[in-house]
Amino acid sequence: MIFAAMKKTSTSALAGYAAILFSMLLWGLSFVWTKHLLNSNFPVFTIVTVRLSIASLVFVSFFKWRGLLEKIRREDLKDFVLLSFFEPFLYFIGENFGLKYVDASFAAVIIALIPILVSVTMFFVESVPIRWEFILGAAISLVGVGLLSVNPDGAIGISVKGVLLLCVALVAAVGYSVLLNRLVNKYRPLTVTTYQNLIAIPFYLPFMLAFDMKVWPSLAWDATNIFCLVCLAILCSAGAYMLYSYSVKQLTVTKVSVFTNLIPIVTLLVAAAIGQETFSNLKLLGIVVVVAGVMFSQTKIRKRSEIKDC
Repeated sequence: MIFAAMKKTSTSALAGYAAILFSMLLWGLSFVWTKHLLNSNFPVFTIVTVRLSIASLVFVSFFKWRGLLEKIRREDLKDFVLLSFFEPFLYFIGENFGLKYVDASFAAVIIALIPILVSVTMFFVESVPIRWEFILGAAISLVGVGLLSVNPDGAIGISVKGVLLLCVALVAAVGYSVLLNRLVNKYRPLTVTTYQNLIAIPFYLPFMLAFDMKVWPSLAWDATNIFCLVCLAILCSAGAYMLYSYSVKQLTVTKVSVFTNLIPIVTLLVAAAIGQETFSNLKLLGIVVVVAGVMFSQTKIRKRSEIKDC
Protein backbone atom coordinates (compact mmCIF):
# COMPACT_ATOMS: atom_id res chain seq x y z
CA MET A 1 0.00 0.00 0.00
CA ILE A 2 2.85 2.37 0.79
CA PHE A 3 4.52 2.02 -2.59
CA ALA A 4 1.18 2.04 -4.43
CA ALA A 5 0.47 5.41 -2.85
CA MET A 6 3.79 6.96 -3.86
CA LYS A 7 3.75 9.55 -6.64
CA LYS A 8 5.46 8.70 -9.89
CA THR A 9 9.12 9.60 -9.62
CA SER A 10 10.36 12.08 -12.21
CA THR A 11 13.56 11.70 -14.21
CA SER A 12 15.23 14.56 -12.30
CA ALA A 13 14.29 12.94 -8.98
CA LEU A 14 15.75 9.61 -10.11
CA ALA A 15 18.97 11.42 -11.03
CA GLY A 16 18.94 13.01 -7.58
CA TYR A 17 18.53 9.63 -5.88
CA ALA A 18 21.35 8.16 -7.97
CA ALA A 19 23.59 11.09 -7.01
CA ILE A 20 22.89 10.81 -3.27
CA LEU A 21 23.43 7.04 -3.24
CA PHE A 22 26.76 7.38 -5.02
CA SER A 23 27.87 10.18 -2.69
CA MET A 24 27.05 7.98 0.33
CA LEU A 25 29.15 5.20 -1.24
CA LEU A 26 32.11 7.57 -1.57
CA TRP A 27 31.75 8.95 1.97
CA GLY A 28 31.51 5.43 3.31
CA LEU A 29 34.76 4.56 1.55
CA SER A 30 36.37 7.74 2.91
CA PHE A 31 36.45 6.26 6.42
CA VAL A 32 38.47 3.28 5.15
CA TRP A 33 41.00 5.51 3.37
CA THR A 34 41.21 7.88 6.34
CA LYS A 35 41.74 4.97 8.74
CA HIS A 36 44.66 3.77 6.61
CA LEU A 37 46.27 7.22 6.74
CA LEU A 38 45.72 7.51 10.50
CA ASN A 39 47.32 4.08 10.95
CA SER A 40 50.26 5.43 8.94
CA ASN A 41 50.60 8.22 11.56
CA PHE A 42 49.27 11.01 9.34
CA PRO A 43 47.84 13.78 11.61
CA VAL A 44 44.17 14.63 11.16
CA PHE A 45 44.68 18.30 10.22
CA THR A 46 47.28 17.28 7.64
CA ILE A 47 44.92 14.79 6.03
CA VAL A 48 42.09 17.29 5.72
CA THR A 49 44.23 20.25 4.61
CA VAL A 50 46.07 18.24 1.96
CA ARG A 51 42.89 16.65 0.55
CA LEU A 52 41.14 20.03 0.37
CA SER A 53 44.18 21.59 -1.31
CA ILE A 54 44.38 18.84 -3.95
CA ALA A 55 40.64 19.02 -4.61
CA SER A 56 40.71 22.81 -4.93
CA LEU A 57 43.76 22.85 -7.22
CA VAL A 58 42.31 20.26 -9.60
CA PHE A 59 38.73 21.53 -9.68
CA VAL A 60 39.45 25.26 -9.79
CA SER A 61 41.93 24.73 -12.63
CA PHE A 62 39.67 22.39 -14.61
CA PHE A 63 36.37 24.24 -14.19
CA LYS A 64 38.01 27.64 -14.75
CA TRP A 65 39.60 26.33 -17.96
CA ARG A 66 36.26 24.93 -19.12
CA GLY A 67 34.45 28.15 -18.24
CA LEU A 68 32.07 26.34 -15.88
CA LEU A 69 33.01 28.04 -12.63
CA GLU A 70 30.57 30.83 -11.83
CA LYS A 71 31.62 34.02 -10.09
CA ILE A 72 30.29 34.46 -6.55
CA ARG A 73 28.06 37.49 -6.21
CA ARG A 74 29.05 39.90 -3.45
CA GLU A 75 25.82 39.41 -1.53
CA ASP A 76 26.38 35.64 -1.39
CA LEU A 77 30.01 35.72 -0.21
CA LYS A 78 29.01 35.62 3.46
CA ASP A 79 26.89 32.51 2.88
CA PHE A 80 29.78 30.75 1.15
CA VAL A 81 32.16 31.56 4.03
CA LEU A 82 29.61 30.32 6.58
CA LEU A 83 28.99 27.21 4.50
CA SER A 84 32.70 26.32 4.57
CA PHE A 85 32.94 27.20 8.25
CA PHE A 86 30.05 24.90 9.16
CA GLU A 87 31.19 22.06 6.92
CA PRO A 88 33.78 20.77 6.57
CA PHE A 89 35.54 22.86 9.29
CA LEU A 90 33.24 23.00 12.35
CA TYR A 91 31.61 19.64 11.64
CA PHE A 92 35.02 18.01 11.40
CA ILE A 93 36.15 19.58 14.69
CA GLY A 94 33.04 18.40 16.53
CA GLU A 95 32.85 14.87 15.12
CA ASN A 96 36.51 13.88 15.04
CA PHE A 97 37.51 15.34 18.39
CA GLY A 98 34.24 14.18 19.96
CA LEU A 99 35.28 10.62 19.06
CA LYS A 100 38.24 11.01 21.42
CA TYR A 101 35.89 11.15 24.41
CA VAL A 102 33.00 8.84 23.45
CA ASP A 103 32.67 5.44 21.82
CA ALA A 104 32.23 5.39 18.05
CA SER A 105 28.93 3.53 18.57
CA PHE A 106 27.50 6.35 20.68
CA ALA A 107 28.80 8.99 18.26
CA ALA A 108 27.13 7.24 15.31
CA VAL A 109 23.74 7.40 17.02
CA ILE A 110 24.15 11.10 17.85
CA ILE A 111 25.17 11.94 14.27
CA ALA A 112 22.17 9.97 13.01
CA LEU A 113 19.95 12.64 14.62
CA ILE A 114 20.99 15.09 11.88
CA PRO A 115 18.11 14.32 9.44
CA ILE A 116 15.45 14.98 12.09
CA LEU A 117 17.13 18.20 13.25
CA VAL A 118 17.48 19.38 9.65
CA SER A 119 13.78 18.77 9.03
CA VAL A 120 12.75 20.72 12.15
CA THR A 121 15.16 23.59 11.38
CA MET A 122 13.98 23.87 7.77
CA PHE A 123 10.41 24.12 9.08
CA PHE A 124 11.24 27.12 11.29
CA VAL A 125 13.79 28.82 9.01
CA GLU A 126 12.41 28.15 5.51
CA SER A 127 8.80 27.14 6.35
CA VAL A 128 9.32 23.69 4.78
CA PRO A 129 6.46 21.41 5.95
CA ILE A 130 7.39 18.48 8.18
CA ARG A 131 6.04 15.19 6.83
CA TRP A 132 5.27 12.50 9.39
CA GLU A 133 6.49 9.85 6.93
CA PHE A 134 9.92 11.47 6.90
CA ILE A 135 10.18 11.79 10.69
CA LEU A 136 9.08 8.18 11.21
CA GLY A 137 11.46 6.92 8.50
CA ALA A 138 14.36 8.91 9.98
CA ALA A 139 13.55 7.54 13.45
CA ILE A 140 13.50 3.97 12.10
CA SER A 141 16.87 4.47 10.41
CA LEU A 142 18.19 5.92 13.69
CA VAL A 143 17.28 2.64 15.41
CA GLY A 144 19.11 0.77 12.64
CA VAL A 145 22.25 2.88 13.15
CA GLY A 146 22.02 2.03 16.84
CA LEU A 147 21.99 -1.70 15.99
CA LEU A 148 24.97 -1.26 13.68
CA SER A 149 26.87 0.51 16.43
CA VAL A 150 26.32 -1.93 19.32
CA ASN A 151 29.60 -3.05 20.86
CA PRO A 152 30.11 -6.81 21.43
CA ASP A 153 30.27 -6.26 25.21
CA GLY A 154 27.29 -3.87 25.18
CA ALA A 155 29.29 -1.14 26.96
CA ILE A 156 28.84 2.53 26.09
CA GLY A 157 31.51 5.14 26.77
CA ILE A 158 30.12 8.66 27.33
CA SER A 159 31.61 11.92 28.60
CA VAL A 160 30.14 15.39 28.84
CA LYS A 161 32.98 16.86 26.77
CA GLY A 162 32.41 14.29 24.04
CA VAL A 163 28.66 14.92 23.96
CA LEU A 164 29.21 18.69 23.71
CA LEU A 165 31.64 18.26 20.82
CA LEU A 166 29.18 16.02 18.99
CA CYS A 167 26.49 18.67 19.55
CA VAL A 168 28.84 21.11 17.81
CA ALA A 169 28.88 18.70 14.85
CA LEU A 170 25.06 18.55 14.89
CA VAL A 171 24.75 22.35 14.86
CA ALA A 172 27.32 22.57 12.06
CA ALA A 173 25.48 19.99 9.94
CA VAL A 174 22.16 21.80 10.36
CA GLY A 175 23.69 25.19 9.52
CA TYR A 176 25.41 23.69 6.48
CA SER A 177 22.15 22.14 5.26
CA VAL A 178 20.21 25.41 5.47
CA LEU A 179 22.90 27.37 3.61
CA LEU A 180 23.42 24.64 1.01
CA ASN A 181 19.70 24.60 0.27
CA ARG A 182 19.87 28.33 -0.51
CA LEU A 183 23.05 28.29 -2.57
CA VAL A 184 22.22 25.35 -4.87
CA ASN A 185 19.20 27.32 -6.04
CA LYS A 186 21.52 30.14 -7.16
CA TYR A 187 24.67 28.34 -8.38
CA ARG A 188 25.69 25.08 -10.02
CA PRO A 189 26.60 22.30 -7.58
CA LEU A 190 30.15 22.26 -9.00
CA THR A 191 30.53 25.95 -8.15
CA VAL A 192 29.25 25.51 -4.60
CA THR A 193 31.52 22.52 -3.94
CA THR A 194 34.64 24.08 -5.47
CA TYR A 195 34.40 27.29 -3.47
CA GLN A 196 33.36 25.40 -0.34
CA ASN A 197 36.63 23.45 -0.39
CA LEU A 198 38.74 26.45 -1.40
CA ILE A 199 37.39 28.71 1.35
CA ALA A 200 37.77 25.97 3.99
CA ILE A 201 41.56 25.70 3.52
CA PRO A 202 42.41 28.90 5.49
CA PHE A 203 40.35 27.59 8.41
CA TYR A 204 42.46 24.42 8.63
CA LEU A 205 45.89 25.72 7.61
CA PRO A 206 46.82 27.45 10.94
CA PHE A 207 46.00 24.26 12.88
CA MET A 208 48.13 22.14 10.55
CA LEU A 209 51.06 24.55 10.83
CA ALA A 210 50.73 24.77 14.62
CA PHE A 211 50.27 21.10 15.48
CA ASP A 212 51.37 18.87 12.58
CA MET A 213 54.54 20.29 11.03
CA LYS A 214 56.83 18.72 13.62
CA VAL A 215 55.85 15.22 12.46
CA TRP A 216 55.99 15.92 8.71
CA PRO A 217 59.64 14.74 8.30
CA SER A 218 58.65 11.29 9.61
CA LEU A 219 55.59 10.82 7.40
CA ALA A 220 55.70 8.09 4.77
CA TRP A 221 54.70 9.65 1.44
CA ASP A 222 54.56 6.32 -0.34
CA ALA A 223 52.31 5.34 -3.26
CA THR A 224 49.56 3.87 -1.07
CA ASN A 225 49.27 6.91 1.19
CA ILE A 226 49.31 9.30 -1.75
CA PHE A 227 46.63 7.18 -3.45
CA CYS A 228 44.43 7.46 -0.32
CA LEU A 229 44.92 11.24 -0.18
CA VAL A 230 44.07 11.66 -3.86
CA CYS A 231 40.96 9.49 -3.51
CA LEU A 232 39.85 11.48 -0.48
CA ALA A 233 40.44 14.73 -2.36
CA ILE A 234 38.95 13.99 -5.78
CA LEU A 235 36.26 11.46 -4.88
CA CYS A 236 35.20 12.56 -1.38
CA SER A 237 36.03 16.25 -0.79
CA ALA A 238 35.02 17.17 -4.34
CA GLY A 239 33.01 14.43 -6.03
CA ALA A 240 30.83 13.33 -3.12
CA TYR A 241 30.02 16.89 -2.02
CA MET A 242 29.20 17.83 -5.60
CA LEU A 243 26.84 14.87 -5.92
CA TYR A 244 25.30 15.74 -2.56
CA SER A 245 24.71 19.34 -3.67
CA TYR A 246 23.17 18.13 -6.93
CA SER A 247 20.81 15.81 -5.06
CA VAL A 248 19.76 18.67 -2.76
CA LYS A 249 18.94 20.73 -5.85
CA GLN A 250 16.77 17.91 -7.24
CA LEU A 251 15.18 16.52 -4.06
CA THR A 252 15.45 19.18 -1.28
CA VAL A 253 17.86 19.04 1.64
CA THR A 254 15.28 17.48 3.99
CA LYS A 255 14.80 14.39 1.82
CA VAL A 256 18.51 14.02 1.15
CA SER A 257 19.73 14.38 4.76
CA VAL A 258 18.34 11.01 5.90
CA PHE A 259 20.55 9.19 3.37
CA THR A 260 23.60 10.03 5.50
CA ASN A 261 22.51 7.16 7.75
CA LEU A 262 23.59 4.80 4.96
CA ILE A 263 27.25 5.79 5.40
CA PRO A 264 27.90 3.38 8.33
CA ILE A 265 26.55 0.53 6.19
CA VAL A 266 29.02 1.22 3.37
CA THR A 267 31.90 1.56 5.81
CA LEU A 268 30.93 -1.66 7.60
CA LEU A 269 30.62 -3.69 4.39
CA VAL A 270 33.95 -2.47 2.98
CA ALA A 271 35.75 -2.84 6.32
CA ALA A 272 34.36 -6.38 6.71
CA ALA A 273 35.47 -7.25 3.18
CA ILE A 274 39.08 -6.26 3.90
CA GLY A 275 39.13 -7.76 7.39
CA GLN A 276 38.93 -4.57 9.47
CA GLU A 277 35.46 -5.37 10.90
CA THR A 278 33.52 -8.45 11.91
CA PHE A 279 30.01 -9.12 10.65
CA SER A 280 27.12 -10.40 12.79
CA ASN A 281 23.39 -11.11 12.58
CA LEU A 282 22.73 -7.98 14.67
CA LYS A 283 24.61 -5.81 12.18
CA LEU A 284 22.70 -7.44 9.32
CA LEU A 285 19.45 -6.56 11.10
CA GLY A 286 20.75 -3.01 11.53
CA ILE A 287 21.40 -2.72 7.78
CA VAL A 288 17.85 -3.89 6.99
CA VAL A 289 16.33 -1.44 9.49
CA VAL A 290 18.38 1.52 8.22
CA VAL A 291 17.49 0.83 4.58
CA ALA A 292 13.80 0.35 5.47
CA GLY A 293 13.77 3.64 7.38
CA VAL A 294 15.43 5.56 4.56
CA MET A 295 13.01 4.12 2.01
CA PHE A 296 9.98 4.92 4.17
CA SER A 297 11.20 8.50 4.70
CA GLN A 298 10.99 9.08 0.94
CA THR A 299 7.35 7.95 0.63
CA LYS A 300 4.29 10.13 0.67
CA ILE A 301 1.18 8.24 1.72
CA ARG A 302 -2.00 9.68 0.33
CA LYS A 303 -5.04 10.32 2.48
CA ARG A 304 -8.21 8.35 1.72
CA SER A 305 -9.83 11.42 0.23
CA GLU A 306 -6.91 11.84 -2.19
CA ILE A 307 -7.11 8.20 -3.27
CA LYS A 308 -10.86 8.48 -3.91
CA ASP A 309 -10.31 11.56 -6.08
CA CYS A 310 -8.04 9.45 -8.32
